[in-house]
Amino acid sequence: MNFRNYKRLAVCGLAIALSACGLFSKDKVQLDGERIAVLRESAMLAPDFKANEIKIKLPKPHTNAKWSQAGGNSIHMMGHLQAGSKLKKFWKSGFGEGNSKRDYLLAAPVIAYNVVFTIDADAEVRAFRLDDGDEIWSKRVKPLNKDERDVSMKGAGLAEFNRKIYVTTGFGGVFALDMKTGKQIWRFDEPSPIRIAPTVAAGKVFVQTIENSLIALDAENGKELWRYKTSTEATTLVGGASPAYDPEQDVVIAAFSTGELRAFKASTGSSLWSDLLVTRRRTNTLANINGIKASPVIDGDVVYALGHSNILTAIDLRSGNRIWEREIGGINQPWIAGKYLYVLSSDFDLIAMEKSSGKIVWNTNIPVNIDEDNRAGLFANGPVLTSNRLIVSTSNGYIFAVSPYDGKILGYITLSDGVEVSPVVAGGITIFTTNDADIIAYK
Repeated sequence: MNFRNYKRLAVCGLAIALSACGLFSKDKVQLDGERIAVLRESAMLAPDFKANEIKIKLPKPHTNAKWSQAGGNSIHMMGHLQAGSKLKKFWKSGFGEGNSKRDYLLAAPVIAYNVVFTIDADAEVRAFRLDDGDEIWSKRVKPLNKDERDVSMKGAGLAEFNRKIYVTTGFGGVFALDMKTGKQIWRFDEPSPIRIAPTVAAGKVFVQTIENSLIALDAENGKELWRYKTSTEATTLVGGASPAYDPEQDVVIAAFSTGELRAFKASTGSSLWSDLLVTRRRTNTLANINGIKASPVIDGDVVYALGHSNILTAIDLRSGNRIWEREIGGINQPWIAGKYLYVLSSDFDLIAMEKSSGKIVWNTNIPVNIDEDNRAGLFANGPVLTSNRLIVSTSNGYIFAVSPYDGKILGYITLSDGVEVSPVVAGGITIFTTNDADIIAYK
């Protein structure tokens, strides 16, 4: 599949002033261009409750000190985060090479110990001060072979654990760097490209290759502990789902480009159960791709997983049995807070659900510009729940704030460039990453 056709769209020229009261304009949402209705089975996504029948209650926002890896932590559960009720931009920094004809930014930043860590499209890792955006150090990680220097999509992902920064790359290298200096501590080289961010906790690093090998490494020295290999898919999505790892239950959940979701005993690599997140219902050509790009979430004894091919399901962690399922497809990690699950579908539906039953409470379609020629090149990412608002950003430069209680759009802004990775939040600060390799901090 052509990655550009799937993920790129020219940035809109719309610009609005930030309101004095905070980040999001309260103007009525009126976007440039003609909106074309998307053909979808809306009845399947209609709320299962009457209006006002369910009153959503969420835990109070909490301030997290870290966003240590993709999904925030190793189980991909961050809850209701504190980011202030009146966000204002307070710094912006460039971190290297952004999207081009052959290279793409795949990785969101990570935040730890008041430092923001980034990796650009050319596999250069940088550290910035969280309070002002000043650069601390930079380190380009390189392939062993000169022939691999021109490989595209070099920077795959980052994670922080025990004051080390773990790096995965499109040329197959896995690196551990000293957090303070960027000095290399160890490296592990895999012949197959890695385009998924690592998952790290409890002394283990889990990395996944494009050939569907899941590899467990010792976080201290990079020694391989075990690996699992499944079949490959001829056509798949660029990037993928970072494994979810619960050290207390000794379980890691991995998702593959075949649509397979599999649970392993993290200490030994023994397979516990598997599922296939594929439906027979095909809404469009892209829905024929079986891959799973949305990272799974572990919430106690339940795994929540979203497949690209129209399956959202809750699975019993121990038995592997499905608790419920819905025909919803997407590429973004579901977000859980309290008793509710929020998910963004491939059709730009932002949906609130009861996590215990899968019943829909409300459904709001994100009003991005859509036309028949460009829809395949446009996508949205998120949501992230901060201070009583769900944040959704889009590849054509919109950032929306949506009420988690009733789905109403609270406001929106536009950036001068598109956003193709979800925002990250730590210390009450929200950071957006643009396609031009800028990180923009709001406080």
